Amino acid sequence: MKKILKVLSMLVLVCLVGIVLGSCNDNDQNNENPTTYKVTFYAGDSEDDEVLKQVEVESGQTVEEWTPENKEDGSTFVGWYATPSLTHEFDFSTPITKDTSVFSMWASQQEDNRTWEIVGNLTGELAGSNWGNGNYGKDVFKLEKVEGKPNVFEGTFELTQNNEFQFAVLEFTEEHTTSKWVAQMGGGLLDQGDNEWFKAEENYLDPQAWKSNIVVLVSGEYKFTLTTDQTTPEAGVIDVERIGDIEEDVTPFEPFIGGSLTHGQHTTKADNPDLFFPVGELVGDNIVWTGEFSFNAGERINILMVVNDWNVQLNQQHNVLDKENTDAQNVNINSANEIEIINSGKYKVVITANKDVASVISEDVIGANLDTYNNYESYSVKLTKVGDFEKTEGIVYNTYNVKYNGKGDDYTVYVRNGAQFPTIKNPTLADGETLVGWYYEVEEEKVGLGYEVVLEASNVTYDLNYEVITASSTTNDPRKFWIKGDSTATLDGTTVSWANQTHYLKQTSAHTYEGTLVVNGAFNFQIVSDLYGVNQAIYYRTGAVENPGDFIDKTSLANIKITESGTYKLVFNSLTGKVTITVVE
Repeated sequence: MKKILKVLSMLVLVCLVGIVLGSCNDNDQNNENPTTYKVTFYAGDSEDDEVLKQVEVESGQTVEEWTPENKEDGSTFVGWYATPSLTHEFDFSTPITKDTSVFSMWASQQEDNRTWEIVGNLTGELAGSNWGNGNYGKDVFKLEKVEGKPNVFEGTFELTQNNEFQFAVLEFTEEHTTSKWVAQMGGGLLDQGDNEWFKAEENYLDPQAWKSNIVVLVSGEYKFTLTTDQTTPEAGVIDVERIGDIEEDVTPFEPFIGGSLTHGQHTTKADNPDLFFPVGELVGDNIVWTGEFSFNAGERINILMVVNDWNVQLNQQHNVLDKENTDAQNVNINSANEIEIINSGKYKVVITANKDVASVISEDVIGANLDTYNNYESYSVKLTKVGDFEKTEGIVYNTYNVKYNGKGDDYTVYVRNGAQFPTIKNPTLADGETLVGWYYEVEEEKVGLGYEVVLEASNVTYDLNYEVITASSTTNDPRKFWIKGDSTATLDGTTVSWANQTHYLKQTSAHTYEGTLVVNGAFNFQIVSDLYGVNQAIYYRTGAVENPGDFIDKTSLANIKITESGTYKLVFNSLTGKVTITVVE
């Protein structure tokens, strides 16, 4: 009986399947009840927004495109999007195969009183932006609001190939050293999109297309019109008009000679036009500057590439000197890594810089793109003596005849206004003699020579001579020695300082100087030499201390450092340049 029932059940199931299949086949053939899907158009970027329209579309068919009217608040329709993030436009040519939501973007004309600026890795007069960090207080970066339009801004800028930028509203720290982007408009908002002038390049900080960076493909002068939107930032629009070509400056540096000739200070063309190089020339992949300058024997020079920025100074510290092509008989490298001239004369100086490094710098750059242009492997300098020293017309010099009294070859140096004395070649000394220093006379009064002295040239000629002392001499050393240092000590009852040249050691014999120090805590100091009223810029530090006790910090090289409070006797020997410091019990 069970078997009969099972067979009957299977027969009934087969019949039912046949009926259903037959019925389906009839529907497909007659197409009387096709499948339809709902397409819902929303008034914003959410399914919680107002429904503007809902239509039914047969499966596999497309929905008709349409444009809604402006909103009551004045917002204008921008476009339809497939996602709430409004990043992908809705494709009306795509067949509908399911219920579909379509979202809308609207542009607001809300009043925008913010300051919009161009920011990025830029060149020319825009150099120094450093993505906005260098924009503070500089009008050159700003766009102007268009009169009568609540949210439209215009700005015209000269841009060079490979510049990369965006537009932003900036908020600065109190120190004005860094900026925060309050708002931004990037490559995704370019009306032209990727074209022959620009391309949008993904911003690694944010993948959204409207925040992408804008890269310049063609150098030129461009007028930008920004239509901003504070409600929906991605609805903003950047229109561009190309004004024309720009004359690109491939030699933005204005190198000049620094060092002893300018007392280590910056200079300007107005002050010292003869110290600046002529305009550079583009030679293959390099920019080459060639200048001729007259140097005294002993001039200590470096070459500064950017006015007001010491970051790019070319001296031997950065191995920029082309030694193979520089005359070693006339050019030396001193202990301070400065380029030092051995013999007076006229020199041809040639600077070579990689054009890709040089092209990112201008006079306005302070610290921006430092890693790029501080690449010293991209520079080289060579010097060649080409003639005798020539005075520059219009420059006033003092003339100094260096006298060796038969113990060397006399020569002449010409020191311009504001310059330091060049280093003087030492005379040949007899056994037991120690050089004290150089001096000249003014109205029979001796004036010491100090290398930190800035001379006011007056077109006067002086004879320059030197003093020596010997171990057997009973004549006092003409120098004075004083201490400068922390105010944590007194010297013979007077509080020491770094600023005042008043803390002199007492001369107790021909070349012995003494003083008593009372130290309260750690005390850093130096001993300084003075010849005939002039600081010789000679400093005695830790290396001058003989047999330093445990109270001396032997690792401190810049200064002599006493680490313990107490009373100490200091004795300085000017003949040997050695100092002894002992504890007073």
